[in-house]
Amino acid sequence: MTDETALRIQAWLDGELPSAEVSAVSRLVQSDAGAAEAAQELETVRSWLAAGEMPRSLPESREFYWSKIQRTIVGHAETEATTDAGRLAGWRWWRWVVPAGLAATLAVVLFTSKPSPPQSAGLTSAEIDSPQEDWGTITFRSDSEQMTVVWVGNP
Repeated sequence: MTDETALRIQAWLDGELPSAEVSAVSRLVQSDAGAAEAAQELETVRSWLAAGEMPRSLPESREFYWSKIQRTIVGHAETEATTDAGRLAGWRWWRWVVPAGLAATLAVVLFTSKPSPPQSAGLTSAEIDSPQEDWGTITFRSDSEQMTVVWVGNP
């Protein structure tokens, strides 16, 4: 049995099925064992729910009860709208301060930082320390290639 058939049987038991389909579902329940079993289970669940549900009564009329709920919802929506408007009004100045602050920070960083020279610029053999006194070094500097080569060897 498909889900659609089960829903049609449930609608038939609840009296919500269109009159054109009532006889077709009625015949289906009488002829098909699976449909009859599903109808029986649904009827059993309905009787359990009806017997187990406690009666509830409202202290006021139905219309007054639902109007209170509606007023609460509308009041809450209005409160949210005014709260959001007030919250946004307090933050309006931030949309100017944040970009201006970022621009000022960027300007300070760009104009106060000194560019560092390349690693090879200005190195001489006197600047190279060797932990071993007996090691020898040979330094070659090529200005055309902008490169310094230091050969460290153990004699």
